Amino acid sequence: MSITARLWLYMVLLVLAVLSLAGAVQSRTLADTFYAQQAQQLLEEGRRLAAALAVGRTDEVARTAENLAEALQINVMVLDREGRVLSCSGLGGMMRGTGPGPAGGSGARMRHRYGAAWHGLTYPQEEWRQGREVVVRGPNPMFEGEMLTVVVPVPGNGGVDGAVLLHKPLAPLAAQALALQKTALAALGGGLLLATLLSVLLSRRLSRPLLAMRRLALAVAAGDYSVRAPVVSRDEVGQLAAALNTLAERLQEKIRELERVDRARREFVASVSHELRTPLTIIQGYTEALLDGLVHDAGDREAHLKEILEEVLRLRRLVDDLLDLRRIEAGALPLARQAVDLGELVARVQEQFSGLAGKKGLVLTTTAPPALPRVLGDPDRLQQVLINLVDNALRVTPAGGRVEVELRPDGRAGVELLVRDTGPGIPPDELPLIWERFYKGDPARRRTGGAGLGLAIVRAIVEAHGGRVDVESEPGRGTTFRVTLPAAPRPEYAALY
Repeated sequence: MSITARLWLYMVLLVLAVLSLAGAVQSRTLADTFYAQQAQQLLEEGRRLAAALAVGRTDEVARTAENLAEALQINVMVLDREGRVLSCSGLGGMMRGTGPGPAGGSGARMRHRYGAAWHGLTYPQEEWRQGREVVVRGPNPMFEGEMLTVVVPVPGNGGVDGAVLLHKPLAPLAAQALALQKTALAALGGGLLLATLLSVLLSRRLSRPLLAMRRLALAVAAGDYSVRAPVVSRDEVGQLAAALNTLAERLQEKIRELERVDRARREFVASVSHELRTPLTIIQGYTEALLDGLVHDAGDREAHLKEILEEVLRLRRLVDDLLDLRRIEAGALPLARQAVDLGELVARVQEQFSGLAGKKGLVLTTTAPPALPRVLGDPDRLQQVLINLVDNALRVTPAGGRVEVELRPDGRAGVELLVRDTGPGIPPDELPLIWERFYKGDPARRRTGGAGLGLAIVRAIVEAHGGRVDVESEPGRGTTFRVTLPAAPRPEYAALY
C-alpha cells in the first residue's frame, strides 16, 4: 500500500473514531436534554395548576387542565391528600381498562388510588406527600406504553392537600428525539465525508514532497546529481527536502572535484612522462654514441659528457621541484621561520644572476629601501621564490631588455616584492593558466627547456607563508609579478636582536 493510501486510511479511521464517539455522546446528550426540557415544561404547567388549586380555584383548574391536555397531548390528574384520583383529563384512550365513556373521558371523576403499587411499579408517593416534586420516566401502570410522569404537590394548611400529575407519552418524544439523532447522524456523515476529502488532499500534500525526495534519492543512487526536491514548506518535511538538496549539491561538487583531481592526475602523469622522456632520450643517445666508439675526438667526448651531466642535473631539478611541490601541497614542507631581511636576499640573487644577465645582454637592477620591515618566513624558501621569478624573467626577456627587482612597504603592514621584465608579455587568456603545473605556453620558455613548475612552486611557497602572488602583463609590454608577504611581528625582532 502506498504512503498516500496509508495516510488516507489512517486519517479516515481517526476521524471516523472521533466523530463516532462524538456523535454517540452528542446523540445521548441531545436525548437527555430533550427529555429534560419536556419534564421542565410539565413541571412548570403542574406548578401553575397546583398554585391555582391551593387557593381554591377548582373550576379554573379543570378548564385549564382540559385545554392543557388537548394542547400538549398529555394527561392531567388531580389527586387528593389520600392519593385518590379526583379528576382526569386527556389521553383517556391510552388508560388501561378504559374506553370511551365517563371513566376515560374528559372530566371523569375517578376514585382509584394512585401511588402505592400498580403492576409491580412503585411510585414515590412519600416524596410528594413530603412536598417534593417527582419526575418519573418509564412504564406507567395506568397507561399503555412508557410515559413521562411529573408529580407536583398542592400546598395546603399545615402540609400537602394533594398533587397534580401530568403524564406525557414517550413515543412521540422518542420520535422527536430520534429525529434529532438522525439530524446529528446526518451531520456526522457530512463531517465524515468532508474529513475524507480533506484527508485525501492532506495526504497528497504530505506525500507529494516525500515522493519527490524518493525520486531524488533514486536519482542520486543512479549517479544523477542534478535532480532537486521542491521545498514547499518550512516544517520538518521542507527542512528534510532542503537537506537532501544540499546533500545532492555537495555530492555533485565532490564528484566534480574528484573528476578534476583525476583529470589533473592524468595530466600530471602525462606531463611528467613527457618531461622525463626528453632528457632520458638525450642521455641515452650520447651514452650509446660514447659506448659504440662513434666519438673519437677528446673534445667531442667531453662535450657529450657535459651534455649528459646537464640533462642529469635537469632531471634532478625536476625531481626536486616535484618533491617540493608535493610536500608544499600536502602541508608537509618544513619551514624554518624567522625574521628575514628581503633586501639581503635580493642582493644575493642579484649577485648570483648578474653574470647570466650580462651574457644575455640584459640589465638586472634591484631597489630596496633601507628601513624596510622584515618578514617572517623561511629564508631558503623565500630565496627560491625570488630565484624562480628572476630566472623566468631573464629567460623570456630578449637581449637589450631590462629586469627590475623592487622591494617596497605594503600598505597593509607587509612587504611587497615586484619582479618586472620587458619581455613579450603574456596573452590575457593564458594568465590564469601560468600557475598550473607543467604549463609552458610561452614560446621562449619552451625554447629554454623549462619544466613549467617554477610558478606553481612560487605560488605554493608564498601561500604557505600567508602571502599572495599576482601577475600583470600586456603583450609586447612585459610582465610584472607582485608578491606580498606579511611583516614579522615585533616580538620576533625583540627575540632576534
